[in-house]
Amino acid sequence: MDLTLIISFGVLLGCLISLSWFAGTDAPYVPTKMEAIRKILRLAGVKKGKKFYELGSGDGRVVVAAAKLGATSRGIEQSLLRVLYSKYKATNLKRAKFIHANIFQKDYSDADIIYIYLLMKGVVKLETKLKKELKKGSIVITQTYHFKNWKPFRKIDLSEAIDFSKDINGAGVFWLYKR
Repeated sequence: MDLTLIISFGVLLGCLISLSWFAGTDAPYVPTKMEAIRKILRLAGVKKGKKFYELGSGDGRVVVAAAKLGATSRGIEQSLLRVLYSKYKATNLKRAKFIHANIFQKDYSDADIIYIYLLMKGVVKLETKLKKELKKGSIVITQTYHFKNWKPFRKIDLSEAIDFSKDINGAGVFWLYKR
């Protein structure tokens, strides 16, 4: 086989893998510090017996953390590569599952707690959908960008409690809403 063809195929394959990792326009891949994740999940009441979803689950760290707290956890992610990576990370966690799907086309009526860290346009699209679908008492956590028409029962700024100075996102503000 010609060396140029092999190199071209390798470059094309690398591009496809990169595009899959960064798939989705409503949420770039920006991981949150584990310390902040654990703290906000505990404050939101994530525990055994709760059904937890993360919409746009990235590398799976939030879903895995919720599963370790005992919740039945589901990550919905548009990037197949991130779903496969998350499934690998959660191999030994029966409570953590990852689904390759469009977050705007899934039904969340069984959710107790939902975690969202998307860009504003994604949050806006989910606001009405979740208001219609969620059962009374469900909790929604938004990070950085919040719902415009829901009144949060709690706003938590963890940026002072946690050193975000070395973090690329510095996102330490969370809003908690109750349906």
